[in-house]
Amino acid sequence: MKKLLMSLICIAGLFTLPSALATNKIGLALDQGFGVAGQFNNINAFIGNDGISGDYIFKQGDFGSEFPFNWYVGGGAYYNWAGNDSIGARVPLGLTILFAQKWDVYGQLAPALDLDLDHDKLNFELDFAIGIRYAF
Repeated sequence: MKKLLMSLICIAGLFTLPSALATNKIGLALDQGFGVAGQFNNINAFIGNDGISGDYIFKQGDFGSEFPFNWYVGGGAYYNWAGNDSIGARVPLGLTILFAQKWDVYGQLAPALDLDLDHDKLNFELDFAIGIRYAF
């Protein structure tokens, strides 16, 4: 019940953003399990079967006109309820490529500091995510 309530609150928060935002994307991804990924301006959000995550993208750019990729660096947090409950802070480093009109694919590596809530243990992890999104 706690997981369902937390997921519903996060989903509601995603759709209460102002409609004047320039970039809204939604799609499917692997991050905290398999689930729904969204980007709303500089906020990347994810709700999956293993947990939730949210990242603020504070720096982004491109590699020039000869490369089709864009890069980004952000900061964020996650809550993972699969296996042991854990929370963490992470720094996602990612690439995005537009492959069709309004469609993009992204991948990211995210060094993370993970706190295992069941065992009060602090770990360093390297998370990854990959997904596809549609802009609207």
